[in-house]
Amino acid sequence: MTADLILISGFLGSGKTTLLKNLLKLQKDKKIAVIQNEFAPSGVDGKELKLQNKDFELVEINNGSVFCVCLLSNFIENLLSLVNQFNPEIIYLEASGISDPISICELLNNDSISHKVKYAGAWCVVDALNFEKSAALVQRAKHQIRVADKIILNKIDLVDDAQINNVIESVKEINPFAEIAKHEFCNIDSVHLTQVHTITNGAMEVSRQEDIKTAVYRTTSIIPLENLEIFLQELTKISIRVKGFVRIDTNEYRLFHLTYNNFNIVPLEDFSGNCEIIAFGEEMNLRLLRNTFQTARTLVL
Repeated sequence: MTADLILISGFLGSGKTTLLKNLLKLQKDKKIAVIQNEFAPSGVDGKELKLQNKDFELVEINNGSVFCVCLLSNFIENLLSLVNQFNPEIIYLEASGISDPISICELLNNDSISHKVKYAGAWCVVDALNFEKSAALVQRAKHQIRVADKIILNKIDLVDDAQINNVIESVKEINPFAEIAKHEFCNIDSVHLTQVHTITNGAMEVSRQEDIKTAVYRTTSIIPLENLEIFLQELTKISIRVKGFVRIDTNEYRLFHLTYNNFNIVPLEDFSGNCEIIAFGEEMNLRLLRNTFQTARTLVL
């Protein structure tokens, strides 16, 4: 059995640990593991979780981000040990509030863990009260939103409707494809775990979780907009879901989202950093994704 891994991100103080508390209450019948990552030498959030609920396995990785190359081997080692000893059904990875989670899929492509852990999506907790300050403070707060599948808009009880609407509008400018749910104290009352594996095509479910593979491709290459459309059209033949952002001109970027035969491309404003493509499919792998991109990019139209 493979474990579903769900990334939980969000800027400092947004409510990530509160969300985890509620998830643990909702899923008492599941075998849950939690990985908490903090930049500090020790974390208090894990102790807080254990005080409330002891029926889960906790791994703490401190002194840096698990997404940093310097901690990559440590993260994989801890994840392998967790899976082998505890055999969880679900793993929640709570990233540090100042981490950039853009490479989580890349970590899970490691041969030693790819057959044991499957990436099931990213949830980002957004603080409705302090969003504007956070987004203005660091680019990473926007990156966390950009790679998310679900947005938990938290602390809506502390702001008025006008501010809620403003935050939603700002979030949609960063990521127009994510599902947004409004909450107080992250008080979710239901859980939809599998982001990728519950996509339906008409009346048919996609294949079992174990059959769906993930590939992540990072590139600095420029692809013309017309060629980007060709690339996504090719991906409809080999992938059930794709999301990412690429450079189409010297100073222009595009964000895109594909589900089966349908895809959307929108302008990506105020972006800096690596371009990345995440694809899911039964036969998906890095070589296939990279070759499909480079072939489409170099076509002369």
